Amino acid sequence: MAFAACTKEQLPVADYDIIPQPKEVQLNEEKPFELGPKTLVYYESGLQREAQFLSEYVNDIMGYVLQMQEYQSQPDGIVLKVVPEDFDQAEAYEINITPKQVTIKGADAAGVFYGIQTLRKSLPISPIDSSQPTNQRRNDMGEPNSQLSTSNSQLTLNSKLSTLNSQLPCGTIKDYPHFAYRGMHLDPCRHFIPLDSVKVYIDMLAMHNMNQFHFHLSDDQGWRIEIKKYPELTEIGAYRNGTVIGHNGNLYDTIRHGGFYTQDELRDLIEYAAERHINIIPEIDLPGHMQAALACYPHLGCTGGPYEVWKRWGVSEDVLCAGNEETMLFVEDVLNEVMDVFPSPYIHIGGDECPKVRWEKCPKCQAKIKELGIKKDDKYSAEDYLQSYVMNRMAKVVEARGRRVIGWDEILDGNVSETAIIMSWRGTEGGIEAARKGHDVIMAPSSHLYFDYYQSEDIASEPMCIGGYLPVERVYEFQPLPEELTPEQQKHIIGVQANIWTEYIAHFWHVQYMALPRMEALTEIQWNNPQERDFDAFVERCRHMAQLYELYHYTYADHIFNPQVWADTVEANLATHKPISLRQQPAEKYTYEGASLLNDGNLGRGAYNSGRWLGFCGYPLDAIIDLEQPAEMQHVRFHALVNKGAWIYNPSQVKVLVSDDGETFREVAQKDIPISTWEDRDGIFAYEVGFEPVTAKFVEVIITGYDLPEDHSGFGNPAWIFVDEIEVE
Repeated sequence: MAFAACTKEQLPVADYDIIPQPKEVQLNEEKPFELGPKTLVYYESGLQREAQFLSEYVNDIMGYVLQMQEYQSQPDGIVLKVVPEDFDQAEAYEINITPKQVTIKGADAAGVFYGIQTLRKSLPISPIDSSQPTNQRRNDMGEPNSQLSTSNSQLTLNSKLSTLNSQLPCGTIKDYPHFAYRGMHLDPCRHFIPLDSVKVYIDMLAMHNMNQFHFHLSDDQGWRIEIKKYPELTEIGAYRNGTVIGHNGNLYDTIRHGGFYTQDELRDLIEYAAERHINIIPEIDLPGHMQAALACYPHLGCTGGPYEVWKRWGVSEDVLCAGNEETMLFVEDVLNEVMDVFPSPYIHIGGDECPKVRWEKCPKCQAKIKELGIKKDDKYSAEDYLQSYVMNRMAKVVEARGRRVIGWDEILDGNVSETAIIMSWRGTEGGIEAARKGHDVIMAPSSHLYFDYYQSEDIASEPMCIGGYLPVERVYEFQPLPEELTPEQQKHIIGVQANIWTEYIAHFWHVQYMALPRMEALTEIQWNNPQERDFDAFVERCRHMAQLYELYHYTYADHIFNPQVWADTVEANLATHKPISLRQQPAEKYTYEGASLLNDGNLGRGAYNSGRWLGFCGYPLDAIIDLEQPAEMQHVRFHALVNKGAWIYNPSQVKVLVSDDGETFREVAQKDIPISTWEDRDGIFAYEVGFEPVTAKFVEVIITGYDLPEDHSGFGNPAWIFVDEIEVE
C-alpha cells in the first residue's frame, strides 16, 4: 500500500494477521475505528506503564503521541483493563474494536501488554526513506549503520506517517499463550555485550511475546556479574588477554576482551525487563565452565593452577574441585549474592560439559567420593555421582531461598534433585527422560533452537558462525511435545527456549542478525498450538515484521524471502533409490530421513545440520545397499562434509565389501584417507575408491572416522563424520 497519497477515504488499514498469529480473529462490517493524534488512552489503576508503552509504540510507527488518562465509564478511545474473571488462563487477552472504542482487556497486566503488542504489530508501517541506510546482510565486523537506542521513545526513524490517521477494522481478537515459559538466552561471556544493547535485546523479546530472558553470566572466557564478597571475579575474571582467531584452534589475537555488569546495573536491567513482563534468569554455570573463576582463585581447582581466563572455545578440563569444602562454600556464597540481586523464581546452575579427568586424579575429590559412599554402577561413574552431589547441594541453597533450579540436561546423569527443571539442549532425549521422571522441562535442542548456527548454506556470504545450518524452516518445524510422551507427561514440558552463544558473535548487530527472523518462528512455537502451523502463510506474515525491524533499525536476515536449494541432483547410478540399511543408526540429532538419505539422488549442501547429512561419532557408518539384482561394479564414491571447528573431520578409511546373498560379505577394496589439517579448507568433498570389476547383488560400504588431533581443542575425542550420497558404478 502506498501511503504518501492517502486521502481520508484511503486511510491505511491495520492488519491483524501478525506474528504470533492470534488464535481467534472475528471481524464485522461496522465502520472501522479511526486511530489518530486525538485518540485518548484510558487505563485502569496499575496499567499506566502499559498505556505509556502503547503511546510510545504508536509514536514510533505513526508519528504522534497518544494522550493518556485514568479510566472513565464508557469512554471513546482505547481502554486498557484487567478482568481476570473473563479468562481461564494467565497472560490471555481480548481486543474488542467498535467504531468508537478499542478495548484491550487481559487476565492480568501481562495479558494487556500482549494485547498491546498485537495492536502495535497490526498497525500499518510508514514507508522507509530510500535515501537512508536500511537493513543489510553483513559479513564483516563493522558496526550497524544506525545506533540502536535503549527505549522506543528515543528512536530516530527513517520516516513517519506524521499526523496521518489509520483504520482499525472492527471485531474481536482473542488470544492466549500455549506455553507458560517462553524464553530466549544470551551469552555475554564469550563476547561482552554492553548494557544498553542488552536492553534492546529485551525489547526484541517483548515484541515477540516472550517472558523469560536466560542471562548466561559466567563461563571459562569471562565472569560478568559483580560479586562483592569476591571482587577478583570481575577485577581479574572479567577480562582475557586474547581470543582464538576464527575456526583455527591454535591462533590468537592479542586484544584484551571483557567487561562486567555491576549489581546496580543489573537491578536496573531487571526493572527494565519487569516493566515489559520479562523475568531475567541468571545462570552461574558450574562445576564446569569455571576457568575464569579459577584464574581468580586457583585454590578452588583440583591442581591449584596456574589458570588463565580462557582464550579459546570448547570445553576446559579445569573445573571446580568437588572435594574441596572451601570451593563449595564459594559457590554457595556466589549463588546467595546472585539471588540477592535477581528476584527470579528460577536460578540456572548449569551442569553441562564438565569433564571428570581432574576429579579422577584429585585426592580431595576421591576422598569426597569415599566419604559420601559413592559407588559407580553400570550406567554412571563415581565421578558422575560426585557431580550430582555438587548440583544437589547447590539446589538446596537455591530452594532454601524459595527458588527453583534449572540445569542443562547433563544433570540427569546421576541423582538429580526432584524439583530441578531440566533444560534439554542435546536434542529432545533429555527432556523426554526428565518428563517421564516427573521433572518440568524446557525444550531448547541445538538441532532446532541454537541461533548461533548459520542461516544460509552460502556461508561465504554470511557473518562467521560457530558452524551448523539452521534455517527458519527448521526452527518452525520443531515440535516441542514429543509423541513418545503420554498426555500427562507432556504437561511437564513447560516451555521452549532458543539460545545464542557468542563465540563468533562479537557485535550486537550480529546478535540481532542471528536472532531475526528465527525469533518469529520461535514465538509461533511458544505461543500457538504446535500442531497448527502453515509455513507458507507464516512467511507472508514475516514480511510485515521485516518492515517493523526496519523501523527499529534491527539487523535481520532475509533468507526466508529467498528460498535456498538444499541439495544438488547427482546422476543416477546402481545405488540410487535402492533399498539401503545401516548396521548402526546415526546419532539421534542427525538421523533425519534415515538411511534412504544416502542414496536418494540428492547430494547435500551447506552445513552439517541442514537435514541432508547423516552424522556419526565414535563408530563407523556401515551401510548395506541391496541392488535388487546382480550387477557389475568397479567404483564407489561418497561425499563427506568437513568443518573442523565443529569437530567434523574427513573419514580416515573406507572399505567396500560385496555379497551375493546379503549374509556373507567379502572385501574388494580399502582406502586410507589423510586427515585434514588447519591449512586445508573446510567444505564438501568427494571420496572415491576403485577396484577390479566384480558382480554382486549387495554392496557394503564402511566409512570410519578419526579421533581429533593434538592441535584441536577437543584432542582425544572422536571426530564426527557427516556423509551423504553413496554412489556405486
